[in-house]
Amino acid sequence: MDEGTLRHFRELLESRMRGLLNGGCAPCSRLADHGAKDPMDEADMASHHSDQSLVHTINYRTQQLVQEIRSAIQRIDDGEFGTCRLCSGSIGLGRLQARPTAMLCIHCQETLENVRRRFAGARRRGAAA
Repeated sequence: MDEGTLRHFRELLESRMRGLLNGGCAPCSRLADHGAKDPMDEADMASHHSDQSLVHTINYRTQQLVQEIRSAIQRIDDGEFGTCRLCSGSIGLGRLQARPTAMLCIHCQETLENVRRRFAGARRRGAAA
């Protein structure tokens, strides 16, 4: 991959990371503050706990995305960006444009997802037996 393309992806990834780290989650801050000070009945408490769970989920996913972005930037630095971790083939620019944090080519990703689906299906069938 040429230097201009790598620079493009680095800038894209760094911009996304800044957005995640600096932008925060405006709805999250409103949800986190909502009802925390007011006396609550059971319905309000249930709603508050649901809001807190949603905030936790969003924050966890944000942390995961930041880690994926840092990993992609490290792969750029190491000269491994755009190379599939499983087959060492090219991930492809189209896939990287759609998902710059991708570590697998589309073929290996589909294979992995098929294995996960089969495993999940086997677990469900095993639990039902």
